[in-house]
Amino acid sequence: MMCPYCKHDVENPCHSLQEVQQRASAHVERCDRAFDRQKDASQGQSGGNI
Repeated sequence: MMCPYCKHDVENPCHSLQEVQQRASAHVERCDRAFDRQKDASQGQSGGNI
């Protein structure tokens, strides 16, 4: 399964609770950055139309 925001492959299962926590944290950070990039790109394209 691929995340629609960061395109991270989530097919490989975690093997410990620590790995779950580390991967979840990194995944959220990547999604936040990807979301910000998409938001900035869409605002940049329509910024002059206000």
